[in-house]
Formats: sequence, structure tokens, C-alpha cells
Amino acid sequence: MDLDNAESWKSLDSINIAESLTLFPDQIKECFSEAYRANIPKISPKSIVLSGMGGSSNAGKILQSLYESELKIPFEVFNDYGLPAWVDNDTLVIANSYSGNTEETLSAVETAKKIGSKLIGVTTGGKIGEMIKKGEITGAVVSPANTNPSGFPKAGLGVSLGALAGALSKAGVLPITETELNPALEELIEIRKDWNAKEIAKWLNGNLPVLYGARPFIGALNAGRNAMCEISRNYTQFYDFPEVDHVMVEAVAKPDIAREKMRYLFFLSKFNHERVLTRYKVTAEILKDQGLQFDNYTLKGSTKLVQALELPHYCAWLGFYISMLQNTDPGPEPWIIKLKESLAQPVH
Repeated sequence: MDLDNAESWKSLDSINIAESLTLFPDQIKECFSEAYRANIPKISPKSIVLSGMGGSSNAGKILQSLYESELKIPFEVFNDYGLPAWVDNDTLVIANSYSGNTEETLSAVETAKKIGSKLIGVTTGGKIGEMIKKGEITGAVVSPANTNPSGFPKAGLGVSLGALAGALSKAGVLPITETELNPALEELIEIRKDWNAKEIAKWLNGNLPVLYGARPFIGALNAGRNAMCEISRNYTQFYDFPEVDHVMVEAVAKPDIAREKMRYLFFLSKFNHERVLTRYKVTAEILKDQGLQFDNYTLKGSTKLVQALELPHYCAWLGFYISMLQNTDPGPEPWIIKLKESLAQPVH
């Protein structure tokens, strides 16, 4: 597969994953604007919990990590049924579901109603969309329009992220505006013209990627790992600094497959803690001493916001290129379909 020839992708990419990834900035811009126009009141909660799964959860994790040094109240992303026991009527519960039918998130909505929590839904439709339209809960129902031609959430992170950011901005919870967001998206478009995602995809192809990163981009790293898993269908893991240095340094050389197949990719940022940057260098030397293979990608964005978008976008393209190199259509999801049908859930 010639990664420099986009025409060679078209016969393999049956549902236009590449086009959806290309439109990632448009997804964010369009859905932020739609959500911001929704009838969402200003809210002053004492804590925030976001219920979401998969990409909808990743959108929350990106924002939580990005703004945790600025927010004066706790913000937790909860990936399960129900809600944590500490949630009360001063908690803002955000039900973030791309489809609007995610059963774990619907469970959180019902729990929040019983508690009397403040509640915002963010979705493209489904049951949560109906609740919003009927006035049962406040929130935003956005339409990806032509920005996600694949129709699949795995290629629509920008939909969930843009809509969530717009809704939380409108509620007065996050300090993000279109004035800040739109230039960041333009910068991202310029960055991806020259990044080395194709070369790194070739290096990772046929191996087990391990992604390393640190605050304020742990949520973005999580989202990047998920995109690689879902789009490339290759096992991918991530770890965050400095915690990884307290866990993995003595556990990277065995079994033999770890030495032979694992490839470690460090995401470096000028916004990382200075000691974390030192730890990157020392850890890389330890990997080198043990005969392990590693590389790094330095995030190029001029602001934290740009880099928080850049990292998962870069990883999504890594996943796509790996899929192409393996001559695999990145679209179909037979095992997800089997899982959802067995649980009697809508697929999307």
C-alpha cells in the first residue's frame, strides 16, 4: 500500500474513515457551534461527573485533563452504570452519548434524576435526544451533517468533543470560546500537513504500540489509544508519566515477545512538567540499554488546546495508516455488532 497515494485507499476504505478523519476540525467547529446555540442555562455546580463510554468518554477525558489545572471544582469521568455515591443535587451530571442510546449513560441519567442532580445531555439523537427535545432534561442535540461521512463514532471524536465543549461553555463551566477554538483548529490543519504519521505507522506496523505521555494530555493520550485500537484493530496500550516509572521500568523485557514486538512511542510537549521531560530522557535510555525500540513525537501546537487536539488526531491517523498497511478495511465492526446484538443494544 502506497500511503502517499490517497487514491489507493478508496477501494479499501469502504465507509470513508479517511474523509471523516480529515474533517475532524470541521466536526469540532460545527458541533461546538450547534451545542453553544442550545437552550442550556448557566450552572454553578460544586462538582462535575461525566457519564460516557468510548469516544463520548474520551471527549470528557480530553477536556478534564486539559482544564484540571484551572477548574476549581472536581471533574470526574465515570465509565460505568449509575453514578458515584458522592453525587448529590449540587453535582452537574453530563450524559455524553454519541448515539444517545448508550445503556450505561442512560442508567446515569435515571440515577441523576432520582438524586435531583443538575443534568445536561449531549448527543446526536437516540433516547437522550428525545429526552432533550421533550424538555425532560436540558442539553444539546447536534447533527454531524457532512462532517462524519462514515457515520461511525470511532471516526467522529470531533463530534462528541465539539458538542461537549460547546455545551459546557454555554453552561459557564469551561472557559473555552469560539474565539479561542477556531484559530486552534486552523493551526491543527497546518500541523498535520507536515507531521510524520505515515513514517511512524510504518515503524509500528506489525508490532505492539505502547504510547507514553503526561499531563495535561493524559485524556488525549487515552483517546489516541482508543482511536488506534478501533481503527487499526491492533492491540495498543498507553501509560502516563511519571506513574509509569513507578510501575514498568522492571517489566519491559519479558516475556520475549515484549522485547521483540513492543514499540514505545513517547509524546513530548513543552507543556509537560520539567521533571517529566527529564524522566522521558532517562526512561528512553533505560529502554535503549535493554535493547528495546522507541521513538518520539514532539507535539507541535502553540497552545495546550491545540496539542490536546493534535495528539488524538495524530493517533487516529496512525490507526488508519496501519490499517492500510495491513490491507484491512478500517470500517466494519463485526465483533462490536455481535457484542451489541448479544446485549440487545443498538449498534450505534
